[in-house]
Amino acid sequence: MAVLFTEIFLDRLKNRKWEFLAELNDFVNGLDERVKRTVGEFSEEDLKKLAFWMATGSGKTLIMHINYLQFLRYKPFEPNNILLITPNEGLSKQHYEEMQKSGIPCRLYSESGSSSGQREHEVLIIEITKLAENTRGRGRSIHISAFEGKNLIFVDEGHKGKRSEEKKWAKLRDKLIEKGFAFEYSATFGQILDKEDILKEYAKAIIFDYSYKYFYLDGYGKDFWVLNIKNSKIDDFTETAFCANLSDFYQQLLVYEEKRDLAKEYNIEKPLWIFVGSTVSGKNIDSDIVKVLDLIRNSLNRDWLKERIDKILNGEFKNEKGEDIFRHKFERLRSGFDLEDLYEKVFNGRGKLRILEIKRAEGEFGLRLGENAYFGVVNIGDVSAFKKLLKEKGFEIEQDAISDSLFANIKRENSTINVLIGSKKFIEGWDTWRVSCMGLLNIGKGEGPQIIQLFGRGVRLKGKNLSLKRSGNPEISTLETLNIYGISADYIGKFLSAINKEEVFEKIKVPVRVLNREIWKDFPYPTKDESKRFERERVLHLRVDTISASMNLVPIMAVYMAQEQREEVQSSEVETEIASKSISDLVDIELFDWERIYTELLEFKKERGYLNLSFDLENLKTILIERCKVIVPNDFEVKDLEDLKNLENIAISLLKSYIDKFYKREKGRFEKDIITYKPAREQLSLFRLASDKVEYYTLTLPANESKLIEKLKRLVEDMDALLDEQKEKDILPRIVIDNSVFVPLLLEKEGIKISPPGLNEGEERFLKGLKGYLDKNPEILDKYHIVLLRNEARIGVGFMLDWREFYPDFILWIREKEGNRIYIIFVEPKGLKMEGDVLNNEKIIFLSEGLKKTFKKQYENWQVEVRGFILSTTPYEELQRGQARVKSKEEYEEKNILFLEDGDWSEKFFAKIFPCIT
Repeated sequence: MAVLFTEIFLDRLKNRKWEFLAELNDFVNGLDERVKRTVGEFSEEDLKKLAFWMATGSGKTLIMHINYLQFLRYKPFEPNNILLITPNEGLSKQHYEEMQKSGIPCRLYSESGSSSGQREHEVLIIEITKLAENTRGRGRSIHISAFEGKNLIFVDEGHKGKRSEEKKWAKLRDKLIEKGFAFEYSATFGQILDKEDILKEYAKAIIFDYSYKYFYLDGYGKDFWVLNIKNSKIDDFTETAFCANLSDFYQQLLVYEEKRDLAKEYNIEKPLWIFVGSTVSGKNIDSDIVKVLDLIRNSLNRDWLKERIDKILNGEFKNEKGEDIFRHKFERLRSGFDLEDLYEKVFNGRGKLRILEIKRAEGEFGLRLGENAYFGVVNIGDVSAFKKLLKEKGFEIEQDAISDSLFANIKRENSTINVLIGSKKFIEGWDTWRVSCMGLLNIGKGEGPQIIQLFGRGVRLKGKNLSLKRSGNPEISTLETLNIYGISADYIGKFLSAINKEEVFEKIKVPVRVLNREIWKDFPYPTKDESKRFERERVLHLRVDTISASMNLVPIMAVYMAQEQREEVQSSEVETEIASKSISDLVDIELFDWERIYTELLEFKKERGYLNLSFDLENLKTILIERCKVIVPNDFEVKDLEDLKNLENIAISLLKSYIDKFYKREKGRFEKDIITYKPAREQLSLFRLASDKVEYYTLTLPANESKLIEKLKRLVEDMDALLDEQKEKDILPRIVIDNSVFVPLLLEKEGIKISPPGLNEGEERFLKGLKGYLDKNPEILDKYHIVLLRNEARIGVGFMLDWREFYPDFILWIREKEGNRIYIIFVEPKGLKMEGDVLNNEKIIFLSEGLKKTFKKQYENWQVEVRGFILSTTPYEELQRGQARVKSKEEYEEKNILFLEDGDWSEKFFAKIFPCIT
């Protein structure tokens, strides 16, 4: 979806920018006043950036690579420079490796490097800290003036949550894209949108929101469990959290070993326990990292550890309700375990804790017991301060001049490292699937974005067949859960509160029962003959036709006035005298750069895939003069070259619109000529399964509606109850009609999103009327098989009309039991108030007349008759208001428009299908 939305955006940006801006502002003007004031109108500047709010692990990197290719395909401009800006060197190196895998030309920034030999469209990967407005001396920074011209910028996690940094970065970014374009990617936009100016900017820029709540509810990533001990000044509670964390990690190692085959099938890697502290050394004498090392040293005392684990497993730690806080934990350990095995699996054996400085890896200290293999690694920044603090706490420091980086080996399959300890420095740019247990110490509220990123790395899953999804298998659920233990980690509470406050959703699958399969399986199902393709069968030359293209250039102006001592905001629109004119009325079109226009339209044709379409310059000029209009103020005039250029861009947009309409109309006409039939059993794939019970609908509703969710789950698990319209009809309204392909058919319900969509009021009235008529006239069912299908948009039976693709709401098959005639009836219940001249509406004409011309009259041995009906939810009298000529109801009925307000509409409906019955 992210890629599709980007494709649509870039297409509109390149081919219909001004029309796109107008549509965006029309949309904004339709919002409520509070939102309108917050967001404001879109300007051309607002189209210079797209932002993707996506959970860590949801594919941001791959989407970035595709966005690179998409931009170069549409090429709104030829970029002078392409930059990928990251927060740190670690992430830069990671991006460099990933881009090389994707075949994207790239290089890492080096302050001593040269740009000579730069490849076409090469990406320069640089840290945000190396960009500056002012540079002094010969430091590592590069002045942004080095990137003159039109820049294409990619930004990964370009914010840290600190207001001063946000302002500085935003200023640099705005300068870089002054003439260019930016793509931004972040898992943590939600943490910076508390300021109105930032909210306004990103409300316009975020094109795709796949933040963690959606990521998780779609089944991606691990489950998670969190324990946070607030303001812990008592060592016993800190020790308890550590021992519970240790026990959780040991249990994961046990299950990983016992279920190794399952773990391999679902691509689950060996668990890793990480500790993240706010301080590693320096100001705080009670350093987070040294505290963890002290706890590890204590845990090597068997009696000390056993005492605390026993208390945990025996339920001695209660919450405010008096419940054991670990009651849902440690199922595997409660069945018995050997403490010696814990030492072996977690610490690689027994012995004295040794801390060794890894001389060949800057900032690394290895942890081992005795002569056993390293079990852990500390990754820190200030080595000398850390060593000093260790000595003060009574730790000895040894040297290891032989071993390579332990941190770098964590991802290797044969790594002996089980524990990683460090500060937030390795949050960004660190890539592993192993994290399964996490300890957070003294992480403050201002460090939210970094913790969200760390959390995102912890919940990542490869999944079976690299699906990234949880297995749902209880045998390995322990391995698919991220356990987080916080000690004075204030942000954890805030983070969990934010997740709960967000509108997290629950999804419920609703089954349906398939009916009448033996009856409808051989019915003729309308479809296109796929062997015939418009692009191959027809050569199309653009011509002047009845099609037109227009654009409204009149600015919508509104005045907002807040008055003292008044609660409401007064608003009024400013009226302007306007006229519809040809562009040739405004300017001599020969002043346009027609070579540019022609090239743009050729590119547009190629992008759209209109390969069988041809046109020439004279043809384009005639169309622009005769069939393209702009709505402008009466006093509009072209004053300078800039106005001329803008009008030229508008001319391009209008011609593209005309070409698009022309091509789609011709293609629609062609496709109507190749309509054929296939057996319904082949086309209705979901319902051709052997089972009569098929999962069809998906309900999505807020997860905090726990009572409603519980009731719905009970209902959908009981098919007999589900097929009783009266049971729980208030929470899930539905209709059961015996003549349907499947039952029940769900109705719209406020507060619940239903997919495929539930029936609206008009569709419900049609079904109830149909059901009532068949109940009153059972003799019809003695002569005919009658089967109804709810036709799905986009995947059902559709027709390309001049204005758009049209999918009627219902298909009704009526087949003679004794004869050889079958009727296919398309039914569209809808309101007609907004349809203008109803009797000349394209959809009305198509249903009443066009269908007969479109469909074949023969299918195997059957004579086929096709009809179409509009069932108006708009009352007849209301439809007549404002009409120049009052039309009789009979005139509408002649066009197969029936009014649902009429008690006898169903009689009229069937009388029109086969008059001999009524």
